[in-house]
Amino acid sequence: MTPFRLLLVEDSANDAALVTAELEQAGYLPMAQRVETLEALRDALATGPWDLVLCDYRLPRFSALDVLSLLHAQGRDVPLIVLSSQLSEEQAVTLMKAGARDCFSKDRMARLGPAVARELDETRVRRERARAEVDRDILSKASELLTASLEQAARLDQLVQLMVPRVADWCAFFLQDPDQGGLRLVALAHPDAERRAHAWKLDQRFPLDPQAAAGPAHVLRTGQPEFMPDVRQRPEPITRDVAHQRAIEGLGLRSVVNVALPGNEGRLGVLSMGTLGERTLAPVDLSLAQELARRAGLVLENARLFQEAREAVRLRDEFLTVAAHELRTPLTTLRLQLGTLLQRSEAHRLEPDVVTRLERSVRQVRRLGTLVEGLLDVSQLSSGELSLMPERFDLEELVSEVLDRYQAEARAAGCELRQSPRRGLWGTWDRLRVDQAVAALISNALKFGPGRPVEVDVGREGSFARIQVRDRGIGVPVDQVERIFERFGRAVSSHSYGGLGLGLYLARRAAEAHGG
Repeated sequence: MTPFRLLLVEDSANDAALVTAELEQAGYLPMAQRVETLEALRDALATGPWDLVLCDYRLPRFSALDVLSLLHAQGRDVPLIVLSSQLSEEQAVTLMKAGARDCFSKDRMARLGPAVARELDETRVRRERARAEVDRDILSKASELLTASLEQAARLDQLVQLMVPRVADWCAFFLQDPDQGGLRLVALAHPDAERRAHAWKLDQRFPLDPQAAAGPAHVLRTGQPEFMPDVRQRPEPITRDVAHQRAIEGLGLRSVVNVALPGNEGRLGVLSMGTLGERTLAPVDLSLAQELARRAGLVLENARLFQEAREAVRLRDEFLTVAAHELRTPLTTLRLQLGTLLQRSEAHRLEPDVVTRLERSVRQVRRLGTLVEGLLDVSQLSSGELSLMPERFDLEELVSEVLDRYQAEARAAGCELRQSPRRGLWGTWDRLRVDQAVAALISNALKFGPGRPVEVDVGREGSFARIQVRDRGIGVPVDQVERIFERFGRAVSSHSYGGLGLGLYLARRAAEAHGG
């Protein structure tokens, strides 16, 4: 026997019994309600979804045309079949044009079974298509909301609004609360403001028991979705607290779906939705809730990872700033002490090997000082723009000074440093920042092009000065050109080549700060 919800608009109890008997003989189990007035029909339509309306053609105060008008006015997708003792061909045509699905005489009841089978099947297909369109629309809008640059609370608050009232009468998100060790209500949608406020108060007064045998807490603990078409048939209460259980029952819940929000390291929370009164949820609603929960969980997990990454970057920058400041003082002292020893070595004519070692130590301390200054610059750039102190000087002369400073390092690398003929190129720049940028380029060239010459060309391009450093080293892959100018960016392994990956980044920022 195939059950379905039948609304009988019939003033004769005997005729209604004949219709029911015919349907049972055809293999159907109609859950029927009979009405005799338009007012009763309106009340019946408001109680829930109906699969079919069977209507007498003429009743004492209205006709089947009035029933059709009422169905259309309420936007009900319910097929109507008209039965009548006397029905002319003209009346049948009028009814079919008005929207009736079939019309025939009560003395031809044999047609009723096949007609009902056809209408139930067509209605099922039509409703499935309409529901699939609703699901696509909800998931599409949900994806837009989840990818928008909104705060977590705003995202979830707008998501629950999508489900009400198209799919459910209420919808809510519960997220894990590490402080309480359970779930906390963070978003709730319901058209009734009073009931909505009551639900918030209920969550604050009665936190969900993490060991509950049913409900959102149970779903969070087990990861298994919960689908209750009728909560009145729940085998166990959602809580052992009598007052809490009474308050839950006072909400008037009928159907409930609870699904977990998945995360990489466990479940993040629970999506819950339900209905009130006669409206019930179906397996298709469970599928929609699971997909929505999957998408919401993915975005919440990404938001968590992003927040953790941002916090890690903040801690790293804070550490770099502190470490650079702590290293600056002893390095300055060490550089001064080594400089003094080097001057005395010339006066006392120490052995060449000792002088060489002192010079090498001075170079390494200078290099370490450059790294420390770079770390300080990076920490400053994290909180603002690179500050400039412009002054007028000859750019070619500055480049020559940097080359002189790197001669010893160039000899150690087996490189010859070459500068284009000097013609004098005066301008206003920050001397320290330009020096820093040129030094980074030359240091890079010596590191990646040992044993080969490095050429430095200083020239003019319109209103800009251009410094070009060319080495004949390992080169840079095309897809890494942008990357090596990023903070801590590198195109090769740090195990093969040293450095922090800051030199080219600071060179780029120095150029940009000058408008280049």
